[in-house]
Amino acid sequence: MSKLIKVTLTDVAKAAGLSIGGTSYALRGHPNISRATVERVRKVAAELGYKPDLRIKSLMANIRRGRRLEKGETLALVWINTPRELSGLATATREFAKNILLGVTRRAEQHGCALDQFRLFGDGLSPARLWKILVSRGISGVIFAPMDCRGSIALDWDWSPFATAVIGHTEFTPSISRSAHFHYRSVWRVLERLGREGHTRPAIILNQEVQERIHFMQTAAFITNHPNPKDAMKCVAYGTPKDFSPMEKWLRKTKPDVLIMAWQIDRQAVELIRRISPKTRKIITLEWHPQGVLSGVNLRNDELAANAVDMVVAQMHANNLGVPECPVSMLMDGIWKDAP
Repeated sequence: MSKLIKVTLTDVAKAAGLSIGGTSYALRGHPNISRATVERVRKVAAELGYKPDLRIKSLMANIRRGRRLEKGETLALVWINTPRELSGLATATREFAKNILLGVTRRAEQHGCALDQFRLFGDGLSPARLWKILVSRGISGVIFAPMDCRGSIALDWDWSPFATAVIGHTEFTPSISRSAHFHYRSVWRVLERLGREGHTRPAIILNQEVQERIHFMQTAAFITNHPNPKDAMKCVAYGTPKDFSPMEKWLRKTKPDVLIMAWQIDRQAVELIRRISPKTRKIITLEWHPQGVLSGVNLRNDELAANAVDMVVAQMHANNLGVPECPVSMLMDGIWKDAP
C-alpha cells in the first residue's frame, strides 16, 4: 500500500515560485498580495492537493501577533444586531442569544479553538473594518449569529480568506452555508403527537414577521398536516407576544381543543385563553425555554450553533474557503420538552 504523502506549504511555495511567507499570505488573501497572485497560488495549492494544518496555522497567527499559543485556531462569532448587554431584551430573545453563545463556545473548545466575538454595526464596527481585523489576526473561520428580526444582510467582502456559516434563517448575500432549525418538521411532528393524544381541532397562532423570515415553513406544515384540511386555513392566526387581544374573536369562533403558540406565554395569558375558549384543553409552544410555563418544542439553539462551528471547521480542514459554489443547509430537528 502506498503511503499518503502530505503536501506542505514549502511544496506549494516551490511550485508557485514564491517564498514561504509570500505563499502563506497569498493563500490567506492578504490585501498586500495582488489578486492575480492570490488566484495563481491557490490554483497551485489545489492542484497539489494542499490542505492547511489548523494547528500550524494558529501557531503562525499567534507568532505574528507576538503571543504565546494557548489554544488552537481562533474562530470568530459575529453578532449582527444583538446588543452587548442582554438584560433589556425579552426573555425568549435573551435565552436565544445565551444558547447561541453557549453552543459556539462549547463546540469551539471541543475543536481546540479559541473564540473571538465581534458585533457588526455595533461599537463602530463596519464590515470593512471587521474584514481587516479578521485578516490581520489570521482568523479564517467565521460564524454569523442570526439577526433577531426580519431582514437580510449583504456584505461586499473579499470572502476568499474565510470559511463561513450562518446560524438560523437570516438571508445572506452572497449565499453561504447555514445551520438552521427544521421548522416544517417540528410542526408536522407536533400535529402527529397531538393526534395520538386524541386532539382533532388544533389551531395555531404564529408571528407574521417570523413566518416571512423562515419562508412560512410553520404555516405550510400546519395547513398540510392538519387533521381537517378544509378547515386548516381558518385555524391559523397571526399575532405578536405583546398584543394578544386581536386573537379573542378568532378563538371564540374557532373553538380549538388544542392551541399551538409560536412563543411562550405567562400564566396570566394561559388563564385568559382558557376563559375565552373553554374547549381548549391544552396549550403548547413551538419555542420552549426553561423560564416558560408551556410544554412544547425545544429548538436546541445551542446545538444549532454548535453545528455551524462544525461546518466551518470542516471547510477549514478541506481548505474550502470563499463563497461556496453550492451552499449547504443543515436542518436540525427540535425535541419535545414538558413544562418546567
